Amino acid sequence: MKSKSRSHAFWVSVISVAIALHLWLFFHIDFEIHPMLSRLAIAVHVVGCVGPFWMLADWFVKRKKKLQWKPWMWLFFVPWGFLWYIFEKWERPESDLLKVPR
Repeated sequence: MKSKSRSHAFWVSVISVAIALHLWLFFHIDFEIHPMLSRLAIAVHVVGCVGPFWMLADWFVKRKKKLQWKPWMWLFFVPWGFLWYIFEKWERPESDLLKVPR
């Protein structure tokens, strides 16, 4: 079941807020003063860096799509752009357990 897509303004604002939070954590966290917050900042950095690669791997490897450029793939170059992919394009894989009659 596919839900209605959200507007471009919504996704621009969500991605902008995520980038602003990411930059704030990067430039304003002192590792010696805030050790727990710095660990959270490292996790945010890792997710922000790995997310675009996951997006492309999911599209090309798991979905077995041809290596052809799509208009939405420019989001690979935008930090946190993969959030759009998760909520608008990504489809959960169907489990074989759900297909078994009861």
